[in-house]
Amino acid sequence: MSYIKKVKILSLVLFSIALSGCGEEIKTVDWWRNHPEEAISKVEECKKSGDASDNCKNAKTALYKNQQQDAPVPQIN
Repeated sequence: MSYIKKVKILSLVLFSIALSGCGEEIKTVDWWRNHPEEAISKVEECKKSGDASDNCKNAKTALYKNQQQDAPVPQIN
């Protein structure tokens, strides 16, 4: 394998590694539940962009769980 080809392959590998560390930090559902204002903003941002990232899913789940936390339980007689 030629020297130039090795350099190209090494460059691609290093570039890929560098890009993988540039993503958004994934926050847990519990984090979003404890930060409802940020969750609302994130869900709105996700709706506008059409994003379906883990943070979008977690924020949406957190809002749902917060809404259901004090929901009345139906009585079946």
